[in-house]
Amino acid sequence: MTEKKRWMVYATWGVALATGVVVGILLVSKEGNDSGLARLLNHTGEANVVAGASYELVLARHYLCGVRDEEHVSVRTNQLADVMGDYNGWEIVQAEPVKMILMKREQDIAPVCKENGHIGIAADGMLALFHGLPAEQDVVQTFYRIDTAKMEASLPKEEWENLKRGIRIRNLAEYNSVLSTYGEYQWSGQ
Repeated sequence: MTEKKRWMVYATWGVALATGVVVGILLVSKEGNDSGLARLLNHTGEANVVAGASYELVLARHYLCGVRDEEHVSVRTNQLADVMGDYNGWEIVQAEPVKMILMKREQDIAPVCKENGHIGIAADGMLALFHGLPAEQDVVQTFYRIDTAKMEASLPKEEWENLKRGIRIRNLAEYNSVLSTYGEYQWSGQ
């Protein structure tokens, strides 16, 4: 990482941390809890960050297949600036005095979709991504309604049956390929 990028990351996280501390001070002040305010401020009135205190990072990942997951990481406040360099490219969603939520939009499908994802036809005629086989109806993501009459007339019977049973998706290339292949059968409503 270049020195300029590193500086930008530290500056961004510093602002977020300061914002979280200020919000916490305001909340405590609003509640009239002077003892809480005293803990957040030192005798000079500046934010008091305790070196051994713990700060929670919530890492929220949003995948192309519609899956969202979270990971919780505990970091000592005196190590926060160093750790934040590891999360370059993550968006700060929320900053609080003891917790920060970061979000990243992954340009991939989720590991759970790679493990057991199938694209098929849902009971309502929608092209969908399922966790498991379509017969189990555990829909992860829906795409669009399929013109089943057009598809049955155009596709070989075996290919149509494969789609009804579910086409296994193991990676982003397969996911995109299947969506592209069946996009021409999207129901136009006419």
